[in-house]
Amino acid sequence: MENGGFNVKEYFISEIDIDKLYHLSDIKIQLDSTKRQHLLLTGKNGSGKTSLLLEIEKFLKAINDEKFSKLRGFYKDALNRAKVNIESAASENDKYEAEKRYRIYADEIAKYSDGVRITLNECDGIEKAYQDGKFIMAYFPSERKAQFDVPNGVENIELSKAYRIDNSAGAVLLKYMVHLKTQQSYAQNAGDESVAQMIQKWFDRFESALRILLDEQSVHLEYDYKRYNFKICQNGREPFGFNELSDGYSSIIYMVSDLILRMDKNWLLGDELSQYNYQGIVLIDELETHLHIELQKKILPFLTEFFPKIQFIVTTHSPYILNSISNARAYDLERHVALDNLSAFSSDDLAEGYFEADEYSDELKKQLARYEILCFSDEVTEEERAERAELRIKLKNMSSELSGTAKEKFEDIERRRKLNDQN
Repeated sequence: MENGGFNVKEYFISEIDIDKLYHLSDIKIQLDSTKRQHLLLTGKNGSGKTSLLLEIEKFLKAINDEKFSKLRGFYKDALNRAKVNIESAASENDKYEAEKRYRIYADEIAKYSDGVRITLNECDGIEKAYQDGKFIMAYFPSERKAQFDVPNGVENIELSKAYRIDNSAGAVLLKYMVHLKTQQSYAQNAGDESVAQMIQKWFDRFESALRILLDEQSVHLEYDYKRYNFKICQNGREPFGFNELSDGYSSIIYMVSDLILRMDKNWLLGDELSQYNYQGIVLIDELETHLHIELQKKILPFLTEFFPKIQFIVTTHSPYILNSISNARAYDLERHVALDNLSAFSSDDLAEGYFEADEYSDELKKQLARYEILCFSDEVTEEERAERAELRIKLKNMSSELSGTAKEKFEDIERRRKLNDQN
């Protein structure tokens, strides 16, 4: 890749070797070594998805801690020397000292690589790229607490040049936006229209992202300068705050905001609108958590387009996520097989074919079974009649989002119910 006549190195994970990680062993996950490819880890609960993601996070922390180069060379060489010294020790004291050094180096290696080996396509220069803020890393656990700090006034928010993988940047979003609005007002008062317009472009771009994520074209932001706060406005609904979003929307908007703030790096000081084209590796555990089906379908396409140089490594059970992008390899940790070109298959094909599982949840199965009983019972109480009506409305409203198996079940119950009512 070239940038302004200079070759810019690309950094991404190209291979993961699991020597031993709990019940997982002797597994090789190969990704494209010539260009960035996303990885979707799947498999039943307990198959090791989260454990592997945590090992990848542990490995990337070596870059945060400026130990990556030592991990590749010095520590391993020192470990081998200590091993030789143990075997060739001339005295018990020499052996003791060699064993002590061996434990020190072994423990240091285990901090970042313990049973799992991660291979990057390129290593030279990655620590400097991170320190210069040109390579970002982030880890979002499955239990994501998306809480935005509420501004109490104007604060001069200075974003870090480089965030650690386990740090959070997204919480200061609202404070950061208040800071930008204040700077925009100052620029307008000073007659600096170029800066004022550049800040407006930032807000236009952010609003555009919100419209996609909230699936509502009327969405726009309203700034209350008296209370230093932002509200989200959309047709047919009272304005609401960022901390009033449902768990699913809140989680996704928080993640997007977090990545934006990792890349913004006080762009105003450089008089150039930030571009979200920094390289990096982002880990997301259970991406589908709290997301309705339509958002599951669009979230990865959105993330990979909005942040085009990020390699996303996610865990998921969702067929809607697994087949949502083409530039990805899925790996089933339960069956130990790689799955390619899943975007060519429908979600129902994946759920009911490859996974050999019903696509609908145990809770939905219970609701369908209960509805069937209430529809064909000879005698029902008033309470059961009300329950039946409530279930019918709920299932009917959900019918467009039901999987093939669940939809067929509901439609079969309805067909038999109507026939029964006619007789």
